[in-house]
Amino acid sequence: MQKIKKLLKIVFSREFILQVIKFGIAGGTTSIIDWGVLAICVRVLHMDSMASNIFAFAISVTYNYWANAKFVFDFDESKGKKRVFITFVCLAAVGFGINELVMWLGDKVLHYDPLLVKVAGIALAAIFNFFSRKLILEKKKPAEETAGPEAAPEEEKTSEER
Repeated sequence: MQKIKKLLKIVFSREFILQVIKFGIAGGTTSIIDWGVLAICVRVLHMDSMASNIFAFAISVTYNYWANAKFVFDFDESKGKKRVFITFVCLAAVGFGINELVMWLGDKVLHYDPLLVKVAGIALAAIFNFFSRKLILEKKKPAEETAGPEAAPEEEKTSEER
């Protein structure tokens, strides 16, 4: 029960909510770029939807790294910016795999409009992307900042807390 309370406290904290909003803005602008490139490739250039989706991903992930690093997450760069970028791209590739699977299923198997299918792919990939970046790339806060008074060493607790 304590773990659930702690999780709810984090999820409903002002800091977390603001981070989700910033992620939504960065992701929203990334999605516009992604969807727009896909639309131009499919509708104007008459390219295959799968190849177009790969091209749209490459353009949008580059922008998305910049937006997330600048506005959303405090990436842990202690092991180097290059490693953070490579990890970001690898995680984005998994998100892209989710997106591509949805595109294949919706467009090639179910024969829905690829531009509508893209919306579902983006939504599922966004959920994965937020939590993977938060858990893997973001700097970890010191235990005393996130755990509250119950995590303080026994000798530092007051008699009332014991």
